Amino acid sequence: MKFRNIITSVLAIATIAAGSLQFPASLTTHAAADGGFSEAQIEASPIKPTLSVSKIDVKSADAPSSVQTVNITINGADKNYSSTGFHVYFDERLTLVPNQWGGAATKGAGVTMLSSESYSKGNCLFLTTAGSRNLGRDGVMWSFDVKLPADAKDGDIYPIKLAYEKGSITEDVFINAPSEKDSRLMQAWIFTKGMQDGYIKVGDSLAGDANCDGIVDLSDAVLIMQCVSNPARFNITGSDSGHITSEGCKNGDVANVGDGITSKDALAIQKFMLRLIPSLPEN
Repeated sequence: MKFRNIITSVLAIATIAAGSLQFPASLTTHAAADGGFSEAQIEASPIKPTLSVSKIDVKSADAPSSVQTVNITINGADKNYSSTGFHVYFDERLTLVPNQWGGAATKGAGVTMLSSESYSKGNCLFLTTAGSRNLGRDGVMWSFDVKLPADAKDGDIYPIKLAYEKGSITEDVFINAPSEKDSRLMQAWIFTKGMQDGYIKVGDSLAGDANCDGIVDLSDAVLIMQCVSNPARFNITGSDSGHITSEGCKNGDVANVGDGITSKDALAIQKFMLRLIPSLPEN
């Protein structure tokens, strides 16, 4: 009975949110959502998932009026969640493209076994799942398509942000079926520390492409390590014909962006190749 009540409550929240919540027109930042727990308690949470949005790079020639698929991915919560509800805001210059059934978003493999609903209003999505068992898996929870404007050009960045919201009646959730303390700590962790925003960026550079060959692969990590270990040969002014270029340095700075080329960038590229992280740069 308790599990059934959880499902009913979450789906009721979805209905209310779709009909009555006032979504702000501009992009929001993460609101406080500690659930009444202290910083130390949240840090001690035994489950610390990451909820992330795609980081998409689009060539400037391909960008105008193109349709891009954005994924919302969860990692670190495998079989530890059932009932969820959270908001996603995308840049107002983007246009949401309904899926083949006319829905705002399409559920992914991570929530295949859970009941789900998606709603849109303006530049906001509300995405929710519910279930009586913890059948939520790591992986893509949701995907949705957005269309770039016809005048999209090199250098444009379109932010896509995750947000926790609490209204007078509703509150975003991310819990397991029993909703015990560890589950509520997991929710507090996600909504205060575990959300990673994304973007669609227009430009001719490719994150991770240190050797500027148009693809991201192991050779980029190798070049970065060569540059770090033997700068006389492989840095920007190196003697080797295959030395890194200034554009390659910009592309290869994918870990702690802004600190220049380091071994951490090579590691991030390897993690991306092994699908340990969903995209580059690494947060």
